[in-house]
Amino acid sequence: MGETHVGYAGNAPERTINVIEVLALAEEPMRLSELAQRVGIPRSAAHRILASLIDRGWVEQNQESDCYALTLRMALLGQRQLSVLNINNLKQPILDGLARRTKELVRLTAVQNDKLVWIGSARGRRSGLVYEADMTEEIIPYATANGKIWLSSLPTEQAVKIALDAGLGKPRDGLRTASTVPELLVELEVTRQRGYGLAQEEAEQGVAAIAVLVDGERGVIGTMSVAAPVNRLGSERIAAILPDLRRSAEAMGLAWLGGSVGKQMNEALSSTGSSKATRSVS
Repeated sequence: MGETHVGYAGNAPERTINVIEVLALAEEPMRLSELAQRVGIPRSAAHRILASLIDRGWVEQNQESDCYALTLRMALLGQRQLSVLNINNLKQPILDGLARRTKELVRLTAVQNDKLVWIGSARGRRSGLVYEADMTEEIIPYATANGKIWLSSLPTEQAVKIALDAGLGKPRDGLRTASTVPELLVELEVTRQRGYGLAQEEAEQGVAAIAVLVDGERGVIGTMSVAAPVNRLGSERIAAILPDLRRSAEAMGLAWLGGSVGKQMNEALSSTGSSKATRSVS
């Protein structure tokens, strides 16, 4: 009987990369059969790839459990690459790249003491109708795309308290902003279901924005948004921008994490030097 697999298309290099990625994301060492199924290739092909990776020091095999896992080689090379790139400076290129591709204003916030604060921005449009925002302005959590997606990630009681402390219920002339707790709760539920924050002339007249969460090791660490004049951010444009915004936010989370552990990375690199990763050969 032939082997059952999900059939990832790809040549040998692509299959090898798929094997490495699956092992990198696995929470524990994997058996050959499970790995082959996850990658979508026959067991025989998976075994050949693993044998080659073991020979090169990328993978090790536990002789007792017969399971496979990556060695420290990838982690050490990753640390070296992060050191070369200077991970602390990667946040701005991520913002710049998204702004260049969307040709709109991209901004980054951080969660600090139950508040969101602006910590970065990039402008993608240099001519025509350009939206410029004040980076010193306070972020109104119940009236902004960044604030809504952040509040939607919090327990309801905490989200309501933050919104009330920020002025929920006070008049905001000319703006379509939630003004009561029930309205806020409906908006937050819609935001959770939708998976991104949306504000249309709620914090500022003529301006719309979408925002997603930036996740860290221990939860939400900030948000990332694209803002534009409301006539440039309709449903079709939002659908076109969202995948790129989400990918950029994921990259931002990695950059953020890298910056927080940069010192430890450098120390690890100094202590390991050019020593080879330990490996076992079947």
